[in-house]
Amino acid sequence: MTEVLLQRIEATFAHYDVNGNGVIELADLYALAGRLMRGFGEPAGSERGRELIETSDRFWETLIERCDADRDGRITLDEYRAAMATVLADVDEFDDVFLEVSESLLALADANGDGRVEAAEFEVLLKARGLSDAECGLAFSHLDTDGDGSISLQEYVDAVHEYYTNPAEDTPGSWLYPRSLQLT
Repeated sequence: MTEVLLQRIEATFAHYDVNGNGVIELADLYALAGRLMRGFGEPAGSERGRELIETSDRFWETLIERCDADRDGRITLDEYRAAMATVLADVDEFDDVFLEVSESLLALADANGDGRVEAAEFEVLLKARGLSDAECGLAFSHLDTDGDGSISLQEYVDAVHEYYTNPAEDTPGSWLYPRSLQLT
């Protein structure tokens, strides 16, 4: 695996490790879900809020199953790196891990329910990840590959896949977490 891809894996680990204690735990995923719900003004008890929590639970189960080598209920950076190298080698396994989460995130981001995630909606999603206004604008402009002013599920899934598998710095996926580009 290239240095760029390893740095991207480390950047996403840092994103998931919300409390910064060096491990990913279920509480971290709930904290991310909470940021998203607050950003969208979505109560945890709403249908969309419950769906995001349920997706977080399922994503956690998938992460624990694939990443927690010592079965202690926490995922270290070393465990995450090793597991991601395995997941990234198999496209079907990659889709199993990330497709449902991507669908849920974009459904939540589509706050007005029109089936399209416009720049303002996507910005809320990215700010929950800790991106700045400038990074949000850059990411959106690169991820909207068909230039229609919105990001489709396919554009997003393609970007996630590219981010983890293509070390080039000029692909739409390389802009998924723009701050990680500063590491290269």
